[in-house]
Amino acid sequence: MLNVSVCVVVYNAIEHIQECLDSLMALDYPSEHCELLFIDNNSTDGTKELLQYYAEHYAHVRTIINPVIGIAGSRNLALKRARFDYVAFTDSDCVVPPNWLRKLTSGFEKYSKEEPTLAAVGGSNVPPMSSNTFYRLLDIMLDTFLGSHGSVQGRRFNRDRYVPHIPTVNVLYHKPTVVQTGGFDVTFGNIGEDRDLSYRLQHRGHRLVYLTDTAVVHKLRPTWRAWLKNMFVYGKGRMWLMRKHLKIEMILLAPLLLIGSMALPFFSFIWPYFALPLLYFPFVFIVSLWACFRRRRLALAAPLFLLYVGTHFAYGLGQIVGVLKERDFYRLNSKALIVNADEGRPNEH
Repeated sequence: MLNVSVCVVVYNAIEHIQECLDSLMALDYPSEHCELLFIDNNSTDGTKELLQYYAEHYAHVRTIINPVIGIAGSRNLALKRARFDYVAFTDSDCVVPPNWLRKLTSGFEKYSKEEPTLAAVGGSNVPPMSSNTFYRLLDIMLDTFLGSHGSVQGRRFNRDRYVPHIPTVNVLYHKPTVVQTGGFDVTFGNIGEDRDLSYRLQHRGHRLVYLTDTAVVHKLRPTWRAWLKNMFVYGKGRMWLMRKHLKIEMILLAPLLLIGSMALPFFSFIWPYFALPLLYFPFVFIVSLWACFRRRRLALAAPLFLLYVGTHFAYGLGQIVGVLKERDFYRLNSKALIVNADEGRPNEH
């Protein structure tokens, strides 16, 4: 049985951290073979005190205060302080099933025997099954290619497979491999740092495996406004990734190209074929109908169509900004981030 450090970065997460904690405490994995390590960015809403209570009352729970706010730097601190050579990550707004860690470790043991370069295994994340109509729309959209372009972010594949990326909401890494690769790039801030790591792992010849039936429930952005704003941010991150790695993925440029093509129909009087980009809208509506038909939720077809369109345009606008603007989320250099993160050592519980 693998020894695993389960790591969660938290910041002012009192609204949902209790559910995350409850699910992690209910894991059917022996506590002597795992630790729960929380990196708290000096929360001020009661999260820090709640985590410290758990750390004081449960031997396998630890919390470290990192005063430097940010996911990438805090995940690097988690890698540095984790006691074990296998590190699992999830987010503070996630709920994991009881067998989550057991499935991740058994999957890693299985595939590492046939793939010596295995660096990570992981699975999907799905929105909560609640009365929230928007979550139901997200659940349908993300489980389609048009909604997630084949990413395991929201997709549920019916078999295990090698994948180019596993999001850190649901992943198990071999820590020495990740550390040798350089960990998370702090210059990405909170955008695209996990996909950047996946790119660098693959560049070094390592493999990543998607495991079926390991999905975690992820409280994704629950409103239209919050979701579209997040897609705009993701679009920026995608372009920063392409610029850093000089790796152009045409399918991922589709939202940007879509926005650019929307000017062409105004010139269709010059050449009728300039009107072709307008076919995007009936095509997406047909996809929406089909996706809702498969889920027996035809009443959601119209709002799903709007969600597709809004997501694609928000993402594309973010990509435009990502082309024009440099990464500047962190103005501190990586050395300063590491120094400040080390200040968390006296606050470990």
